[in-house]
Amino acid sequence: MTLLARNLFEDLFSLHRELDTLFEHSWNSLGRALPEPAAHWGGFFPEIETYTKDGSLVYRLAIPGVDPKDVELSIMSGEIKVKGERKSPIEVKDENWQIRNFRYGRFEKTFRLPEGVDVDKVSATFHNGLLEITVPASIAALPRKIEIKQIESGEEKARLKASA
Repeated sequence: MTLLARNLFEDLFSLHRELDTLFEHSWNSLGRALPEPAAHWGGFFPEIETYTKDGSLVYRLAIPGVDPKDVELSIMSGEIKVKGERKSPIEVKDENWQIRNFRYGRFEKTFRLPEGVDVDKVSATFHNGLLEITVPASIAALPRKIEIKQIESGEEKARLKASA
């Protein structure tokens, strides 16, 4: 019996190719075209948080390593669009990298604004790699809690069955 030495990295790359192929076939079966082969993806996709604070909606994007001058923020047709680019350090040549896990490239994110937003009052700040966009929202646009009533008695269950 001959034992074959297997290269772990070869196996990992093979698995990566198989997963890319599976993803491409699944995506295309839904009738959507891929912009480019999945194996060539790898651009920068900022992490995003959205929450409410003091009657405003806040959109927060983590874009460390991005110069705020390289970010474009625009509002049009009820949407906020954020575009930018995280650039690779040009002082390091490709052949000198030992490990390279950071993602670089252009990014674009669009947020649909709720009805009734005064776009003149939208503001944005940038601090420590976080872009924070604050959108004053009307009361109707803010999320509200809805109470869930628990049915405990047999009478209540019978009443609900009868009304259904």
